[in-house]
Amino acid sequence: MSHPVAAVSSLADRPIIPAAIGRNATRSKQWFDEFGGDYVIKASSVLVLIGLWFVGATILPPSIMPSPPAVARVLWDDMLSGEIWGDVAISMARIVLAFCLAMSIAVILGFAMGLSRVAERFFDVWVVGCMTLPSLVLILTIYLVVGLNERAAVLASAIPVVPYLTINIWDGIKGIDQKLIDMSKAYHATKWHIIRSVVAPQLAPIMLASTRFGLGLIWKLVLFVELIGRGSGIGYKIEFYYQTFNMSEILAHAVLFMLIMLFIEIVLLGGLERRLFKWRPALRRL
Repeated sequence: MSHPVAAVSSLADRPIIPAAIGRNATRSKQWFDEFGGDYVIKASSVLVLIGLWFVGATILPPSIMPSPPAVARVLWDDMLSGEIWGDVAISMARIVLAFCLAMSIAVILGFAMGLSRVAERFFDVWVVGCMTLPSLVLILTIYLVVGLNERAAVLASAIPVVPYLTINIWDGIKGIDQKLIDMSKAYHATKWHIIRSVVAPQLAPIMLASTRFGLGLIWKLVLFVELIGRGSGIGYKIEFYYQTFNMSEILAHAVLFMLIMLFIEIVLLGGLERRLFKWRPALRRL
């Protein structure tokens, strides 16, 4: 058994931690548990990709696979000259217009098919048919019908994405818990209250997921549409530098555009998702 005097002496020798420092340490630990580990994993992933790029640059000749520092120098010069920003603005404008068009059509079709059995049977063939039809065929058909102009570029970027977004929204509508709606009616809730408090929270994750999925598809299609049928934008510049065998410029344009889209996807949409759905346990563990 330890002596009481020795126990008191050992307690006195321990450092006294102020309550404020303890609270700050707890908050720091909570922040790291929620976000820090996620950032470390993502940073490690980026470092691994850059390392693989360095390995590829040492194996292949510079004309085929330039090193990351070489591409960074070319990208820096392009950003200082300012020309690349004009192409970025043109491509981003097409992405925004194509996404708004595709999302609007998909929302109308998805809600109609989710709420009406007749609409579901009628448009099901359209949606499945557009999904099975290759995107290249749709793009070339739109160019031939509408012409090589800006309107055709937006349509060609939006139409191939519509069936995929429609199916997501359609499934979200069918997945609404009808029991919650019936319970709300039993408590004499108004239609607006049911929509705001019961239906909207169930649809919000589906709509946000469709937004992220649609943007991911549309920005790739915009670059492809620009590559085969426009005289401006990032896609056109990539095709132009491909014709001149300038791989450094190709990668520089691709990397800048990819960084911008990653910022929109991870920072803007990811931050919006974390803010809107803090109550979801899966997001609290991120």
